[in-house]
This record gives sequence, structure tokens and C-alpha cells, in this order.
Amino acid sequence: PILEGYLKRLTEFLERDKYPPLYLMGSRGGVSTVDEGLRMPAMLVESGPAAGAIATAAFGELLSLPQLISFDMGGTTAKASLIADGRVAVTTDYEVGGGGNVRRWLQGTGHPIKVPVVDLSEISAGGGSIAWVDDGGGLRVGPESAGASPGPACYGLGGGVPTVTDADVVLGYLSPQHLLGGKMAISPEKAATVIQRHIGDRLGLDTIGAAQGIVDIVNSSMADAIKMISIERGHDPRSFTLVAFGGAGPVHAGRLAQELEVAGVIIPPNPGVFSAVGLVCTDLNRDYVRTFFATLSDDTADDVRNAYDQMEREAGEMLSRSGIERDRWEMRYSMDLRYPYQAYELTVPVERSEIEAGAIAAVANRFHEQHLAVYGHNVTSESVQRVNLRLSAVGRLAGNYVARRTDGSGSSLAGALSGEREAFFRETGQVSCPVYSRDALPVGATIEGPAIIEEPSSTIVVYPGQVASTTEWSTVVLRSKA
Repeated sequence: PILEGYLKRLTEFLERDKYPPLYLMGSRGGVSTVDEGLRMPAMLVESGPAAGAIATAAFGELLSLPQLISFDMGGTTAKASLIADGRVAVTTDYEVGGGGNVRRWLQGTGHPIKVPVVDLSEISAGGGSIAWVDDGGGLRVGPESAGASPGPACYGLGGGVPTVTDADVVLGYLSPQHLLGGKMAISPEKAATVIQRHIGDRLGLDTIGAAQGIVDIVNSSMADAIKMISIERGHDPRSFTLVAFGGAGPVHAGRLAQELEVAGVIIPPNPGVFSAVGLVCTDLNRDYVRTFFATLSDDTADDVRNAYDQMEREAGEMLSRSGIERDRWEMRYSMDLRYPYQAYELTVPVERSEIEAGAIAAVANRFHEQHLAVYGHNVTSESVQRVNLRLSAVGRLAGNYVARRTDGSGSSLAGALSGEREAFFRETGQVSCPVYSRDALPVGATIEGPAIIEEPSSTIVVYPGQVASTTEWSTVVLRSKA
């Protein structure tokens, strides 16, 4: 009822002022019409973080990079999701409010919703996350956040507790004069004062040491979150590229890359608003499911085909109601499969041709391979059970708007240099770093760390031992020195 009332008022306002049609982001990464969203409100739960994963997948398609890890760090949380072979990972075992312990995701810690949701790991680690010392003398970061008001102490709006942003300012990663491209003045003195009072004095550290401890803690937590959606799912992060965005993501991504040994880090254009780009480059999407509990066998092939035919008819009616032309429809098929007596399933993609031909062996082999990748073992001699049949109906809406090609003409690396400032790194101690304006960087520029690259919506830190380069797609790529 709350959602219905809100959407009714919003729709009436938009129609009155002649806005374009309204779409709602879904938890599995596609959009739906208002009518479809109200038919199945659970599809909208946890839909906010899905947009960043969709933008990352679109970015990978543009750059021909199918293996990506999406890393979004904002003011209150950090979120990670996996894009394997160009597809965003989706799960039906997501729990709202669930959590992890060390490097394992814990089932039963939240409220399960049995609808497809982008498989993401989310932790309370953002720029506003509060650092504190527990009763045992251990340094902790989060889950409480200073929010936007009063925000970190350095904002000068009354914040009196240390945050990750305060630590980044003290270490020199963020400008000590201003944020948001000069529109927001900050106070490094207030940041240093609260860090020393609440952390340094309690742990016997100087201000720099306390700030470094805060950053180390939050980086470790975020690395564990990425391991949850990669290693725990049977993927080696070393074969993936990290796409870092959000206001704080590019500040910390270089350290995560070193710990995870990923292939590299890509910072897209306008990283602070990159998730919003996902909203305008996604497609209309709706998922259908039919329980079909039976062992994989030729005896059930006709029933499986009939079930998928029925779901396709429902999907076609939905796409027609939504005004999507037939040549922009796409149907994707999958099955929830398991070994007998298991209490959990794996969602395995299938082709329509396999459904028509009743290709039992091919589907079973794919399940065995996926079980081995996820759990480290399989039993190929064991029979396989179907639990659910799934259909994802996609209506193509838009093109790829995540980046534009540029020739960088008229730019030079010397012209992009805006100054220098002191920054602290574990490898070098306090050191003078060149500071560059990202908007002025030429295509093909190479910058050796330590260095800092600033733009209005975020800051990129190039750590010692790393090299940053710029591409024709206005991206910045971080890699380890050869």
C-alpha cells in the first residue's frame, strides 16, 4: 500500500507536467513499468545498488571486457558485484539485511526474498562510516555513519566523530582545501583533531598513524566483500578487472587491486554518478518461474516445453502491454537444479534449442561443471533434479551511454598538472605528490604513482608501484608497474 500510494502520486505529477514515461529499477537489474512493479512489488527490493552493476556490464561491453568486478563506494556503504562472461550475476537466495563474517556470506542472517536479485555484497563502509575503538581496544569502522548532515568532521557542519573521509583528508588523498571541484570548503584541522582525540589518543598513535589504521581497516573490509562475490562463488578475482566508482571508490580502489591482485582497475568517466548511468542504459526486464520438481529425464521433455511456452505467452503479453516492439524482445532461459537430497539449488542457463531437443545430457553436464566451480566438488554419476524453470523476458529500450570516445586533442600532461601536495603512503611515508585535473588529461597519458587525479565527483589515488593511463573512452586505468 505504501508503494502504491507513492507511485500513484508520482505518476500523476509526471503526467500533469508531461514528463516521459516512468520506469522503475528492479532488483535483478532491469526496469519495469509502474503497473508491472505494482503487480510484483518484491521485484523492487534492493533495486538501488543494481544500477551500478548494470552500468558496469554496459561499460564492459563497450570496452570488450567480459570479466569485471563492480565496486561502488559511496557515503555510507560499499557494494561489489560480479560480471562473468558479460552477464551480471543474479541470485534467488538474497536476504534483505543479511551479512557476512570474515570472508563468508552467512545464510539466515536476513530476510529471504525468493525473487531474482543482482548478486551483490554490501557492507557498511563508506566515506561517512564512523571509526571507533571498542571496549577491547580494537579499531573498528562502521556500521554507523555520519551521513550527509552533519557528515564528516572536515565538512565543518558540526560533525564530531572521525570518519573514513576525515582519514582520507588527513592522509592527503583528498584536497585539504575543497571538494566537489572547489565548491565545498573543508577543514583538515577538524579532521585531524577528531581522529587524534577519538583514535590516536586511545591507541597511542599519532594522527597519521591513526588515519592510516582507519583506511587499512576499511580497505580490508571491502576486499573481503569482493571475495564474497568472487572466490566464494568459484571465481578467481585475478582474472577480473575492477571497475571502481562512487564518490569514494576511486580513492581506495588501487589498494584493493593490490590486495586482490586483479588484472587492473578502470575508473569510468564521472564515477560519482556512474550508478545513475545504469538507470538510463538498462532494459525492461521481468522474470517468470514455474516449480517443476522432477529428475532430468526424457519423460518430462514435453511438460518442460509446455511450461516454457506458457511463460513465454505471459512474457509476450507483458512486453506488449509495455509498448515494446516484438523485434526488441529477448527470452533467456534457465533452470534451478540440484543433486537429490540437497537443500539448495544452482541456477543453470539453458538454450531454447536444448529445451526443444530435450538435451538432458548437455544441461546435466553444465550443472556438474557449475557445481564444481562453486563448491569445489561434483558427482557426475549422480542424477540431477529440476526444482524450478525460469524465464527472463527482456525488452530492449536504450543504447549504451556509459562513455563517449574522445581524441583528447589540445590537451597535454603538463597542462593537466594543477599542483602538488603532501600525502602519506605506507611504502614512502610522507611524500610530495603531483595533482592532476582529470578533465585536462590527454588520451594516452601515463602517470606513475604516487600521484593524485582530481575531478568534481571523485578523486583517483595512484598508489606507489602503480601506473595510471588514460584511454580514448575517457577512462583512467590503474595497473601495477611491470
